[in-house]
Amino acid sequence: MEQFKSLTGKVADLKEIKRRKEHVKSIIIPYPRYDALLEKVEEHHQLSLNSVQPDGLFLYGETGLGKSTILKEYESKYPRQDIDGNTKIPVLYLTVPVGATPKSVASKILLKMGDPNYDRGTENNMTARILAFVEKCEVGMIIIDEFQHLIDSESKNVLNKASNWVKNLTNDIKIPILVCGMPESKKVFEFNEQLDRRFCIKQSLQPFLFQSREDQIEFRAFLNGIDKQLPFPEQSYIADPILAQKMFYATNGNPFYIKKILEEATVSALKNGDDSITEYDLYTAFKSISLSTRPFVINPFENENFNLLDFYEREKRLAQSS
Repeated sequence: MEQFKSLTGKVADLKEIKRRKEHVKSIIIPYPRYDALLEKVEEHHQLSLNSVQPDGLFLYGETGLGKSTILKEYESKYPRQDIDGNTKIPVLYLTVPVGATPKSVASKILLKMGDPNYDRGTENNMTARILAFVEKCEVGMIIIDEFQHLIDSESKNVLNKASNWVKNLTNDIKIPILVCGMPESKKVFEFNEQLDRRFCIKQSLQPFLFQSREDQIEFRAFLNGIDKQLPFPEQSYIADPILAQKMFYATNGNPFYIKKILEEATVSALKNGDDSITEYDLYTAFKSISLSTRPFVINPFENENFNLLDFYEREKRLAQSS
């Protein structure tokens, strides 16, 4: 693990601030539901290999919960290999760009497999080449992330075309396919019963909760895991019972926002020459972050009278009176 020296009260320069902020961005903390989902992907992959009819898997959840992180980590477990001039791709991962069409997705799959003519040909021709490259490159699994971008339109024609293309690809390719996206991407399965049957295994990734004792233990364990990897020589104690409640309220248990607050708090601490993150740094960090989905959220940090339920009620009243 990278070591970070004491600042001894000296303000860090921009180079050091960037180095440590980038370190926070790179922190990955496995937790029970993260590990369970990773195991589900592994199970889907291995049980579908050489199957007469590989199953499809649909993974969905709101942004910031770590879906893409899980999938990229899984891909990294099965790196590409160049053997006698041939590229072997055990797991092929790609993200669907905004405004994608079946043809543009097919083109990106071909690009990822090394087809020099990835952007040429009709949709049917590209799909046929995908099947040939899958065999040539011995692709064992395809992961299609940001699936909602293929079906952003509410048009029945768009949904019909996209769902039929995915259905036909799944039927013909004979290897497991995992599609991942936002919860709204479920509508493509509601629109196409045949596709729904091929992806009848659906898994969701949810944010942390803070209701039961088990929820709180899990959340605090997650924070403690991050604390141990923060780029400071001293512990910041962000898993303290009261501070953990404040962190949960500030982020609604979403790992992305937790990381974002800690990134900015790290910058604040380094500007003060501190060797750990203080609650003032968390207060400063929260002030710099705008949550469009929660316009009436209240900064919980540096508040001695914080009560989790009370703050949620106050936020609700502010929203109702606006």
